Amino acid sequence: MKDLETIKSKLKHYKPMGMYGTFIGKYEFKNGKECSICIGSNEEGWEHVSIEMYGRKLPTWDEMCEIKDLCWDDEEEVVQIHPKKSHYINLAEALHLWRPVNGDWSIMNREAEDVDR
Repeated sequence: MKDLETIKSKLKHYKPMGMYGTFIGKYEFKNGKECSICIGSNEEGWEHVSIEMYGRKLPTWDEMCEIKDLCWDDEEEVVQIHPKKSHYINLAEALHLWRPVNGDWSIMNREAEDVDR
């Protein structure tokens, strides 16, 4: 993940959200649309960015690519994860990008702990 101060400098405004060094801010896309963006630099081993659009339901592919470029370097791999249904959480009309901290994808081989939702 890019330096958090660099990311914050591209936001209209932001505020801390507590755990995991998380903050939320307002981002304006090149196309003039705006979104709320929530960034966590280490959420239990994961870098995480949540994107929720203003005025419509979900960001487009190009908008997701722009957020990826905002938060990560060109050669860093980032994914959207579709978990098993028993782990679904409804968190509004948002999409999420994830990357293991330090790019260590072996975290994908660990079995997730069951969580009551």
